Amino acid sequence: MIKYVSEIKEIEFILSNLRDEDRVELENLFGNEWYQKTLSTLKNEKFLILYGQGNGNGYVPVAMGGFYDLNSDNCSVACVWLLSSRFVSRNKTALMRVLRNQIYLNAPKYDVLYNFIYKSNYKAKLWLKKLGFNFDNPNPKEIKLKKDFEFFYRIKERS
Repeated sequence: MIKYVSEIKEIEFILSNLRDEDRVELENLFGNEWYQKTLSTLKNEKFLILYGQGNGNGYVPVAMGGFYDLNSDNCSVACVWLLSSRFVSRNKTALMRVLRNQIYLNAPKYDVLYNFIYKSNYKAKLWLKKLGFNFDNPNPKEIKLKKDFEFFYRIKERS
């Protein structure tokens, strides 16, 4: 099940059960106050929440993400993001289906989609590559990345 209106309790659940790789990224971005700063940043936003199998028979929020629009006058750009809980591994097929659908629906709106990722976040790199993202210039000199992070992007195909 997916949902497009987030609630604080869903954000808190995912942040309290984050995959280690996602937690490391948030710690590098926000420091020791990563939990509160992430919660504060996301609490008034609307984005996708994916529900999946948790412990036992219940469904829980397993991932949240979206497209942060950075449109300028001459180019449409978005920062694509996803944070997932430790329960995402039980829901890989559903997650990939939802991500493919979201890229299919949203990528045509933007000339460029991008973000950065912790270099040892191998599972996320794998699905990003399957979704058409490139890692061919992981540390562009024009962008100041923190140590151990890599840049990735996807450029709109021209017809």
